[in-house]
This record gives sequence, C-alpha cells and structure tokens, in this order.
Amino acid sequence: MKHVLKNQLFLWRLCFKTCPGYMIYFLYDGFRYQGIIFLEHVLGIRYVLHCAEYQEPFWKAFAFIGVILLINMIQIIPDGYFIHGWSFRAKPKLYRALKEQMFEKASQIDLSCYDDPEYYNDFVLAVAEAEGSIDRFLAMCNMMVQGLTIIFTTGIFYLMTDAIGILFVLASFVLRFVFARILNKLNYKVRLKVNPLERKRNYVSRVFYLNDYAKELRLHPQVGDALEKEFCEADDAIIEEQKKVARKRSILGFVNGYLVGDFIMDGLYITYLVFQAAVLHTIDYSNAVILFNRTGSLRRGMSNIAELFPKAQENSLYIDKIRAFLAYEPKIKRMEGEPVPEGNAPLVLENVSFRYKEDMEETLKDISLKVQPGEHIAIVGYNGAGKTTLIKLLMRLYDPTGGKITYHGEDIKEFSPYEYRHRFGVVFQDYQMYGATLRENVVMDRIAGSDEKVVSALERAGFGERFNTLPDKLDTQVTTEFDKKGVNFSGGESQKVAISRAFFKDADILIMDEPSSALDPIAEYELNKAMESAAQGKTVFYISHRLSTTRDADRIILLEDGRIAEEGTHAELLAQNGKYAEMWNVQAGRYK
Repeated sequence: MKHVLKNQLFLWRLCFKTCPGYMIYFLYDGFRYQGIIFLEHVLGIRYVLHCAEYQEPFWKAFAFIGVILLINMIQIIPDGYFIHGWSFRAKPKLYRALKEQMFEKASQIDLSCYDDPEYYNDFVLAVAEAEGSIDRFLAMCNMMVQGLTIIFTTGIFYLMTDAIGILFVLASFVLRFVFARILNKLNYKVRLKVNPLERKRNYVSRVFYLNDYAKELRLHPQVGDALEKEFCEADDAIIEEQKKVARKRSILGFVNGYLVGDFIMDGLYITYLVFQAAVLHTIDYSNAVILFNRTGSLRRGMSNIAELFPKAQENSLYIDKIRAFLAYEPKIKRMEGEPVPEGNAPLVLENVSFRYKEDMEETLKDISLKVQPGEHIAIVGYNGAGKTTLIKLLMRLYDPTGGKITYHGEDIKEFSPYEYRHRFGVVFQDYQMYGATLRENVVMDRIAGSDEKVVSALERAGFGERFNTLPDKLDTQVTTEFDKKGVNFSGGESQKVAISRAFFKDADILIMDEPSSALDPIAEYELNKAMESAAQGKTVFYISHRLSTTRDADRIILLEDGRIAEEGTHAELLAQNGKYAEMWNVQAGRYK
C-alpha cells in the first residue's frame, strides 16, 4: 500500500505543480457535485414526501424546492466553465508535463537500451500509458472525493434514520473490494502478455498506412499478404489470451455485480425496509423511500472507495514503468565530464573491442588505430564487418567493452559527451528527415545560424539547384504529413540535405556513413569535390561500399570479421592484391 500511495503522490505532485488551481477546483467539483445531489435527492425529496405524508401546507414544499433550484442555478455557472473550458486547457498541460520529462529522458538513455527487447517493451508501454495514467489518476481523485462525500452525507442520514441499514452496505463494500482487486490484477497480467502482440499489430498497421512502404507494397503484394497474416496471428494470439481468462472474468463479474450488489442491496435490504415500515412501523414511509433510493448512491460511494485501492494498484503498475524509465541512470551521462580542449587532435584507439551483449560474440576485436588531425580515413569492408559500430564507438554512443579511445591524449570517457559529440559532423547511413522546415532540418539545433550559412551548406552538398526551385526557400516544410504545401524530396535530394548538416556544423571531425549511396555519379563527383574543400584541416572518416568515394583517402582501413585486415593507401592496397584489391577489381570491372 505504501508503494501504491507513493506512485499516486508522484502524479499528484506533477499535476499540482503544473496546474494547482485546476487540481484544487477539480477536487472541490467532486464534493460540490455530490453535495448538490444530496441536497436535491435526499433532503429535498424527503421534505416534499414528508409534507405530503403529514399533510403540511403546500407553500412549504414549494418554497423549499425554490431554494434548491436557486442554489443549483448559482453553482451551474462555475461548473459549466470548469467542464467546458478549464478542463480542455488543463489536461493537455498535465499530459505535456509528463511527456516532456519522458522525452528528455528518452534523449538521454543509452543507445544500448534500444538493443534490449525487455527494456524496449517497458519503454514503449511507459510512453503509451503516460496520458492514460494521468486520466486514471484524475478519475480516482474524483471517485475518492465523490465517494467520501456520499459516505459522509448519506452515512449521517442513515445513522440518524436507520443505523442497521449501514450493515447491508458494509457487507457489499467489503465483498466488492475483494473481488475488484482480484479482477484488476487479472486485467493487468493480461495487459502485460498482450503488449508485445499489440506492438506487432501496430507495426503492421504503420506499414500499411505510412508513405514509406506504399510503393513496395504495391509492387510486392505478397509482402502485404505476409504482414496481414502476421497481423491476424498476433490478433488471434491476443484473442486467445483473452479467452484464457474469459470464464474467470465472467464468474468474478457475476459474483461482484449480482450476488454482491443486486442480491444484498436490492433483495435483502428492500425486504428489511418494507418490514420496518409496514409491519413494525419504526420508519416513516417517506424515510423508507429515501433510504431505499439512496442505497444505490451509498453503494456507489462505497464501491468507489472499495475499488479505489485496486484501481490505484493497477495504475501503480503502469506508473512503476514510467517512474522506472524516468529513474534510469544512463551509463553515459550526456552533460557530465570535463570540457574538451579547443582545436583538433589525434584520435587514438588502443586495443578496442566491443560486444553488444555479454552473451554475444564480439563485433569488434582488438582494434588499434591512430588518426592524425586533418587525416582522411576510409573504412571499408563487407556488410557486418563492424564499420558502423566502430563509428558509434568513436562518437561515444557506446563505450568499448575492452581497450580505450583517446582524444587530446585523454580517454574520451573523461569528457562531457555533449561537448565531445559536438566536435563531430555526421551523416548516418540511416539518416532521417523531420517534419519541420528545411532550415531546421539542416541546423538540427536550438541555436540557429545565419540563413547565408544554411544556404551555403546546402549548396556545398549539391542541393543549390533544387533549393532555387523552392518558393518558400528555407521555410519550406519537409514532407506533406503536416502541411499540404510541404515537399517530399527524392532519396538523393534528402541525402544532400542530410550531408548539408555536416557542412553547416563546421565540426573538427566529419563522419560520412555511405554519404553518396543515393546519389548519381555526377552528384557523387560533385560531392567529393565539395568534401575536399569543406574538409580542409578536418579529420574525416568515410564509410562506403563504393570505393570510388574512398580511393583518394590518406589511408584506407579494411575491416573483416571485426578486425583490421588491411591498412594503407589505395595504391598500396592494390599492390598487396588482397581483399581490398578484390573488392576494387569487382567494382572497377563494371566500368571496363
């Protein structure tokens, strides 16, 4: 219980800090709502029935009803503003407050977290349930206030009118508490089991509606058939999981709904009231009617309180995922460490090894390499040789599992990762285009540069001719997902925009991971010329399967099976007549 309460307090502090006025009125609204109902449905109806039963003057009943209507009319004004205005503004703020924390954490967690399916499942569940957790928490707050208000007001009425009737309600309360808790635990277990299956269904859904896959699905309809089959299999598995608990749910629902509710309250209690009023004459008929009518409200109030902890317990299980995600301490802390000395410097790898998981084979094995400032290094090799992994280690997206990497003579682990990574201008092979302006897609930072610098970077990347055709120039919206005037650039055009990011950053170290994979030969030639001028005095790493891009490098490193198999200039490696020469001859042969 202590842990469950801590989790709810976590959300309360978040919500109260974000919208204190809204949260206070939110609690008051639950009390006000049930208070007005008690005034109308208990005191008002009881007084009118009492007047009729004992032949009181009509004006008394009429005056009492008038007072109640006046009170109701006065409180409707702030209530309408709260429901139709304030709530629509406050809830998005509450969602944003939690999501901003989660987005910030997501940008800090180690890249290795994405390689762990269990962690990634929890990560996805935490993000998916963030808004739902707040909604459930607010609903529970409302339940609690309304339940306590009902119990307090109606409880006093029962004690003053017929205290024995409370025993029937208490019996229903205890039993509902027990069965609701069992049912909520069951629902949560099912939710955990179906979560990976729902992720698969959502993935298939994205494939069918995202533009990225539209062409291939039409050219290869069998792929769509296979995915549809996987969707159906996941759907069947979800149905199967639900079937496993269907009987148990039905039994629990029947016991909780009928035996605990209808039988005790609508059967036993009404018999008791009729006996008290008609046989023993210990209760007025007007009080008997109100007591019976109010049992439903009192039962709901008791049910609210009875279900409060099981619901809080269920919500707590989701909040656990959120808090665990927010509490995760990255091994590589982005903003901690020493500042990086000014200027470029040698980048040295000393016996570097790396494996993604302890039970996996090493991806890189005993790599030793010294790169001088301004040196242009080409890293080549077949798929799976470890080229991209090596680059990730250089940028400290991962830490080596063996050996070390130094820059300015210091282990890069000593530097602030944020400052250290700022020294790199990178074009990833799997670069992404964002649904933002062209300017933002180039700058990729909160601090914008001058428009002249952005345009210069685009021109050096070979995008100048296409840029001149854009009516909105740097304000052009990339992709049409959010703006019908947006532009969907071709693969080669998008790659040029991605390359312009590295030119704009003006970093000491440039990393080009397959920079010309989507470019035609002329564009590739122009890019190589642009790189020669842009990379003067900079350390450059090229990763490419197209050896025409790497032949002019100062040094070529050929990786094979995670090791450096060959090293030298283009001419030296051709003279060795080894793996590099074999790769070169295969590619060069296409042009002979």
